[in-house]
Amino acid sequence: MSSIAGHAAAGITAYLCCNRWACAPSRWAVVPFAFLAVCPDLDYLAVWLLGYAASPRITHSLLFALVASLLVHRLTRRPASARLPTAWLLAASLSHPLMDLLVGAHPVPLLWPIAAEIAVPVGLLPSAGALSAGNYYLWRNLIIELGVLLPPFALAVAASRHATPRRVLAWAVGIAPVWAAFLIGSLALAR
Repeated sequence: MSSIAGHAAAGITAYLCCNRWACAPSRWAVVPFAFLAVCPDLDYLAVWLLGYAASPRITHSLLFALVASLLVHRLTRRPASARLPTAWLLAASLSHPLMDLLVGAHPVPLLWPIAAEIAVPVGLLPSAGALSAGNYYLWRNLIIELGVLLPPFALAVAASRHATPRRVLAWAVGIAPVWAAFLIGSLALAR
């Protein structure tokens, strides 16, 4: 499982790809994007409160992502300054099961109800670890995860805002060694 910080960063990235933070009236719109990116893990409430663990976790499927995105789009009232395009809401929602799949620790029911759970043999992202403030591995893995995720997220935002190719390339070349170091560190944990 990826961390809540990684999932929220994916939702915020989707928001920033279609809205500007500088536009104060549209800032509230970050909430639906972040919610969609995190909400598949709300099924943990059933585990913690009721002792019920669903199997498979259908909240991690493409169908759930599509339905959740359409519901949020339909139910959200918004001023003209905030944009909630269905495609970007869907991207925020899909980011969750795809990131969990990239951890490689557990299979994900991505194609539910059609097929069995899908797994990848090697995780590109580290697992979140046990949630405890004193857990060293939680913080180490969180830093590695954000080091792997934030550069591509920033690149997506820059591309969506039509940054000049020269500027994007210069940024990508500059950050690539740092990103590669985090990715190699993450892959080394998978051994």
